[in-house]
Amino acid sequence: MQAQTIGKMANDIVSVNEVQGEVIFYQPDNTMRLEVRLEDETVWLTQQQMVTLFQSSKANVSEHIRNIYDQGELEQEATVRNFRTVRKEGNRMVNRTLTYYNLDAIISVGFRVNTKRGIMFRQWANRTLKEYLLRGYAFHQQMIAMQRQIDVRLEEQNERLSAVENHLHEHDQKFDMIVKTPELPNEGVFFDGQIFDAFKLVMQLIKSAEHRIILIDNYINEEILTMFDQRANGVTACIYTARIDSAMQLAIQRHDAQYDPIPVNVFRMSHDRWLIIDDKVYHFGASLKDLGKKWFGVSLYQDITPEELLSKIS
Repeated sequence: MQAQTIGKMANDIVSVNEVQGEVIFYQPDNTMRLEVRLEDETVWLTQQQMVTLFQSSKANVSEHIRNIYDQGELEQEATVRNFRTVRKEGNRMVNRTLTYYNLDAIISVGFRVNTKRGIMFRQWANRTLKEYLLRGYAFHQQMIAMQRQIDVRLEEQNERLSAVENHLHEHDQKFDMIVKTPELPNEGVFFDGQIFDAFKLVMQLIKSAEHRIILIDNYINEEILTMFDQRANGVTACIYTARIDSAMQLAIQRHDAQYDPIPVNVFRMSHDRWLIIDDKVYHFGASLKDLGKKWFGVSLYQDITPEELLSKIS
C-alpha cells in the first residue's frame, strides 16, 4: 500500500527548505546515514526512510502504519503531514509532495518492527533526539526560537507544580465539612467553580489509602502524578489512560527519576473514570484533572469489586 492511500492525510502542504540547519543526521554505523527533518518541535521521516531505518520492507512498514491508525494508537491528523520536497530523480531535480510521519509515529512503528535497527533507533530517539529538541542544540534560528518556547512551557509547568505543592501545604489541615467527617464520603455533587472542594475530596481519598491506588481515566496530566505523590509510604499507585503523548511520556520519565515510579498504562475500553482506593471503587463523572470545572458527581460504587473491575482490563 502506498503511503498516499493511508486514510485522510493532513491538508497542510508545507514547503521544506533544503538547508543543513533543518536536518539531523542519524548514523548508527557506516552503512547508513539518514536525514531526519525538524519541523514544529518534532522530527519527520517518510515511509521510505522508515523502510531504510528499520531495514524492513515497504509492505511491512505500510501494514504497521495502517494498524497504528486503525487501532487508534495515534491520531492520524496529528502525526502525518505533507511536505513539498525537492529531490534528485536520475539526473533531474524534481519537486514532489511527500507524506511524512512525526516522532510519535516513527517510534510506534519502531516498537512494532523487531529488528536491530528498530531497537537502536528507539534508544537513540529516547536518549538523544528528544534531548536535542528540548535543550536546543539547533543548527538554525528557527530551532533556537523553538528552544525558547519549550523553556517557557517548562517554566510554566514548574510553576503549576509548585502552586499545587504550595496549595497542599497551606490547606492540608483546612478541610471543609465533607473532609472532616470521620468516615469517607460515599457520594457527592460538585458544581462549576468548586475546584478546591473537589480537590480536597480527592486528596482525602488518596491519603486514606493503606495499600493501593488505581486510577482509570482517559485524560491525565502531570498534576495527577503530583497528587498521587501525597499517598502514604508503602502505598502503590497505578494509572490506566487512553493515550500517552510524547509530552506526558517525558513528564512520567522525569517524575519516576525523582519520585517513587507510578506505572502508566494504555487502556482505551473505559468511557467513565474510576478510582480504586484499597478495596473500594469510586466512580467519577469527570477526569481528575478537570475536577470542579463543570458539574460532576462522585459516588462509592457498591455493585462491583476492584478485582472484578481490574479483571476486565487484563
